[in-house]
Amino acid sequence: MASRDSDRLQLVLRASKEGIWDWDLVRGTIYYSPRVYRFMGYRKGEMPNLFENRSQFMDPESVAAVDEALRRVVQEGEDLFAAEPQVKTKRGDWKAFRVRGTPVRDDLGKVIRIAGSLIDISKRKKAERALAEERHLIQTLLDNIPMNVYFKDTHSRFVMANLPTARKMGLSSAEEMLGKSDADFFSGEHAGHARQLERQIMETGVGVEGVTEKEKWEDREDTWVKVTKRAWVDGDGTVRGTYGVTIDISQLMRTREELEKVTAELNQQNSRIEEERERMRLIFDTVPMHVYFKNLDHEFVIANQAIAKWFGFDSPEKLYTKTDRDIFSEEHWRKAEADERRIMETGEPIEGTIERETWSGKSDTWVMTSKYPWWGSDGEIVGTFGVSTDISDLMTVQQELEQSAGRFEKKNRETAEELKLAREVQLALLPDHFPLTTGAAGVLRFYRLYEPAEQLTGEFFEVLPLGKGRVGFLMGEVFDKGVRSALIVSMLRGLIEKEMAVAGDAGAFLTNLNTGFSRLLLDSSHPARAAVFYGVVDLHESRIQLASAGHVNPLAVFEDGVRQIVPPEHACGPALGVTGGTQYRFVEASMEGLRRMICFTGGLRATTDRQGRAFGVTRMLEEVERGGELSKVMARLAEAVKKYEGSEQFPNAICLLGWEITNQV
Repeated sequence: MASRDSDRLQLVLRASKEGIWDWDLVRGTIYYSPRVYRFMGYRKGEMPNLFENRSQFMDPESVAAVDEALRRVVQEGEDLFAAEPQVKTKRGDWKAFRVRGTPVRDDLGKVIRIAGSLIDISKRKKAERALAEERHLIQTLLDNIPMNVYFKDTHSRFVMANLPTARKMGLSSAEEMLGKSDADFFSGEHAGHARQLERQIMETGVGVEGVTEKEKWEDREDTWVKVTKRAWVDGDGTVRGTYGVTIDISQLMRTREELEKVTAELNQQNSRIEEERERMRLIFDTVPMHVYFKNLDHEFVIANQAIAKWFGFDSPEKLYTKTDRDIFSEEHWRKAEADERRIMETGEPIEGTIERETWSGKSDTWVMTSKYPWWGSDGEIVGTFGVSTDISDLMTVQQELEQSAGRFEKKNRETAEELKLAREVQLALLPDHFPLTTGAAGVLRFYRLYEPAEQLTGEFFEVLPLGKGRVGFLMGEVFDKGVRSALIVSMLRGLIEKEMAVAGDAGAFLTNLNTGFSRLLLDSSHPARAAVFYGVVDLHESRIQLASAGHVNPLAVFEDGVRQIVPPEHACGPALGVTGGTQYRFVEASMEGLRRMICFTGGLRATTDRQGRAFGVTRMLEEVERGGELSKVMARLAEAVKKYEGSEQFPNAICLLGWEITNQV
């Protein structure tokens, strides 16, 4: 019977593609099945123990992976030994293996033996690397082409966008756009029109191509784009949403409006690229520009249909292995090759240049072109790639553009002076010194820290003396920018002065502010919102009221630690201006153990690093918990946020209002 079982085992081993190994950790011996020897190129009996001698046969990354797998089995008691190491064969080449094993333990739980299987996965690993290279190439193109590319689901929510699209929307990364729609960025009118068009495209399957579209924003001037939108259909014919490509033509459209002459026609051609992911192929085939990749010898190796047609070929394949020498005049190809050599030597791109193309046998043309280094996945430059757009017709308006440049420059100087004056007025209106408030609970001191942004923003704060050991404190921000934000802040300050009679009741105070603010906005064509956090401190009763109108909650220092104050739901209402009939309420609590409080605006917490990760409340609490003088704590917190963001000039305003209770006058 044992012989029959052994025969069956040998039969299974011969039929299997996996090799078998059995490692005796006590004796230091190991058994390999014949297939393992064939994998590694050794004869039976001469193959070393790969696991004990792994540093000689595996690369450092694989050694670390095997070490970790052994640690989990031996030290943590896991029942699966698993790794995928790169192993050097007897011939000196490298193979990738999928290794799995089961530990055997003695009565004390110590691992005395591990037995398992391994299978050659070199082909799979090679395919994975090839796929990663293709994805890297496409992502490089998407994040560098001067156009916006995106996919939306059937509800018109973004499910994919390239980096230029995110930056256009005022975001720092494409991930921040996911789940949002046009309604989160544009005016209601524009978002509604876009949604209606996308529904029509999904229902009929008929897209739009090269359409000039005016984009209306809530917080900036209108822009114009050339738009291509089509239905996003998967392999089985199911409509998954829409995808689009847009090119910003705002400057050209403004010039045309000024001179009543300029017309811009941006040609769009389908392009191709062979790669696995269908939507990536759709993007490359839809790019309305000339797109190409060249190797280190200046030869075309990838091109889209648009540039092939531009050069007079009926397919991109006929362009491959050719250079500019086969197409342009000597004057042009010499300059083009010099540019490409400089890019490959320095790694620096050449962006947004107007280039004159001189041909042999036909008239000159003009293109707007950008050229970039083509980085391989290993970090080495493997060539160059570029994008260009035909602007030959637009060059005819060059003279008119130069004539209007002087007028635009004067207007820009005047606008800059007005913004500077508005910023100075805004800074002058912020309180700088605060009176002491005293009562049975101690002495209350206020501190402020405000660093304005380059652009006008709507942060503001107030300290309201209420008499008899009582004081109110308010932190707010307007959801707008520019001069408009400063005007809205001025309106709110006027309302605060008007409602001082009810400032001792946090709920009534916010209710009256919201009613007055909503009435002031009735005649405005632009909606406005303002987030406000308000509190009332009573030093005689040692009580505090808190109420929020859509604002971030402050940080508080208690005798037993530091945490963020989170008022109950009934004390948290929407931002001012959302609806005029909102009745705000407050929560009241004892101040026992409360020593400090720091209010801040939302932009501070939402500051992100270069990878798009938010600074967050946890890091803020850590800075405050270090302690020290309150003014220094606030300054240290501001510096930590700026350092985390990482740029030379911090782009956002920093606004902090803090107070502390002491026994000293």
